[in-house]
Amino acid sequence: MKRGTGRYGSRRGSGMIEGALCFSAFLMLTFGVMEFALTIYAYDFCAYAAQDAARWASARGANYPAPVSASDVRNYVVNQAIGLPSVTVATTWTPNNSPGSTVGVTVSYNVVPLTGLALHSKLQLSSSAVMAITN
Repeated sequence: MKRGTGRYGSRRGSGMIEGALCFSAFLMLTFGVMEFALTIYAYDFCAYAAQDAARWASARGANYPAPVSASDVRNYVVNQAIGLPSVTVATTWTPNNSPGSTVGVTVSYNVVPLTGLALHSKLQLSSSAVMAITN
């Protein structure tokens, strides 16, 4: 029997090719959305964590029973950073950590593209917050 003859002979395997093309497009779209969502999550986390850590550090100044250090603030932020393994935290006190001074916290994260669909190069996200020390 000859191939390519008859009613369906010339269309043999076209369903698999169409399925593979559709599945590839679906995977590209899915991974692109996931990469974009991770970037938005990291951006939102940096903004939230900087504000929250500055508030947390401002309530634990020199008059607090155990005043915080830069490593305490870093540990506080890193413990909240779920899914973001390399968050960078910088803390500064101006001029010191006594009441009336200010504490500044900067949280940053480098987003590395997974697939290159939504992002083509590294993106550094950063947020800062400054608060007056109350205790």
